[in-house]
Amino acid sequence: MKLGLGPLRQLRHLERYREILRVLIKYGFAQVLDELHLYGLRERIFARGRKKADGAAPQTMEARLRMALTELGPAFVKLGQLLSTRADLLPPSFIEELSRLQDRVPPFPTDQAEAILASELNAALESRFARFDPEPLAAASIGQVHRALLHTGEEVVVKIKRPGVDEVVRRDLDILIELASFVDRNTHLGPLYQFTRIAEEMKQLLLRELDYTIEARNAQRFRQNFAAEGRVYMPRVFWESSTRNVLTLEYREGISLNRYLEQPLLQPPPQKVAAILADVFFKQIFVDGFFHGDPHPGNIAVLPDGRLFFMDFGSAGHISETVRGKFIAIARALQGYDSAAAVDELLGLAFVPPVINRLELIRDLDELLEDYFELPLQNIVISEAIRRLMQVAVKHRLRFPHELTLLARAVVTLEGTVSRLDPEFSLADAARKYALELQRRQLKLELRRFRSAWRGYRRLFEEFPEQAKEILRASAAGELKLKLELPQLEPVMKTVKNMVNRLSFSIVLASLIIALSQSLQLGHSAWLEKFPLAEIVLVGALCAGIWWLVSIFRSGRM
Repeated sequence: MKLGLGPLRQLRHLERYREILRVLIKYGFAQVLDELHLYGLRERIFARGRKKADGAAPQTMEARLRMALTELGPAFVKLGQLLSTRADLLPPSFIEELSRLQDRVPPFPTDQAEAILASELNAALESRFARFDPEPLAAASIGQVHRALLHTGEEVVVKIKRPGVDEVVRRDLDILIELASFVDRNTHLGPLYQFTRIAEEMKQLLLRELDYTIEARNAQRFRQNFAAEGRVYMPRVFWESSTRNVLTLEYREGISLNRYLEQPLLQPPPQKVAAILADVFFKQIFVDGFFHGDPHPGNIAVLPDGRLFFMDFGSAGHISETVRGKFIAIARALQGYDSAAAVDELLGLAFVPPVINRLELIRDLDELLEDYFELPLQNIVISEAIRRLMQVAVKHRLRFPHELTLLARAVVTLEGTVSRLDPEFSLADAARKYALELQRRQLKLELRRFRSAWRGYRRLFEEFPEQAKEILRASAAGELKLKLELPQLEPVMKTVKNMVNRLSFSIVLASLIIALSQSLQLGHSAWLEKFPLAEIVLVGALCAGIWWLVSIFRSGRM
């Protein structure tokens, strides 16, 4: 199959297409591009010389993909980080490698940062901050962070978006969706995986990261959820100094969990930190339904008073009551070794392909359950169970919503951190307390739903006699009218109507042409010979016929 110019409809992105293909070919993905029918495009339009990859480049495909995404810039780095949470889409080796993507770039000049602050806050820098450190604490592809001091005395961190990053990310996301759409249309993998839908989902998630007000709302919600929790401290959001491109959060001095893991303190001991961290995270999942999506050690600090301090709220997920209820249903089915019931609940959480072998899926789940048969809870490694479950999902092309894959990734990250703090700690055992609480909450929810349904049925029972009388009166008086609507038939009826109209038009047109042809042969009136009426009408009929054919071609219904 030859590739046309479909992906290049947006000609303003032509140079960026060239750069993307050049980088992918540089890191050894020419064969993949050829299988996706993209390599021929590059050969026809761009320079034919193929730039060789650096001799020091890693040889594994996973590592080469990570390096290619890094070189392609912020949108592709963020894309790789999102894909590292999608164990339902990629094999474990790719997940592990993409998890190493580093979103660190050189900082942009301080004078640009100060100019952005002044523009976003509509005030001079000195009027908002008593001190603003010109040296950034960290710099990433989307923005960089500076420490500052408010006039009220609070220490803060100010996150400032990198200038021009919105346009760069949006451009690359448009290109990504166009390429995904091309792959869907022109390869056998498209209908199976629906890459355009995946790309659209990734686009929405990445665009949310460009809006710092969303991160501010996440931080505010976590602070409210843990307002009464004495073991954790969530930073305050300074809304008066925050916008879509600037985020100002409270700063607390502490030791990052990364450093703590290298040299643990005597107080609090690592075992206590592990217990607090696990308990806090399961509260987010089972009680609040709102969890931190990236609880790696770099985003958590230990304060001098022993409390845990969370940072970076750009990645957060929401788990509804309904989804939490399905968690309980799946857990019950697994405990009872009822694979069929577990599959039913699992399919209710996933995007299911058009064709799925349900019996084979049940067999694969049975095989997984067999390995955990009568295994003590404290011996279950959650990350391993999640990894194997995701392998089953990949095999059967089940695709889960982003929140669930983000949750799975967060749990795996949490278990890795907790095991480093306390090798004897059981994350599965710690979750049992909240699982029981969730069961009680679900029971209360079901009771509320039952009461609401009962009230509805009671009202229906009370109103039924009067409604039935009205129907009988209308029927006896001959005034009963039934309105039947079948929306599914509307496209069919429209098609039939178009066919009948065109058939009628073609019959009339053909009759007109035949009649006029006969009139040309038989008519000898003097006025008709002087005025070429028949010829004019024939030309008009010919034009109408051409218009008719063009309309059919344009409608695509030949």
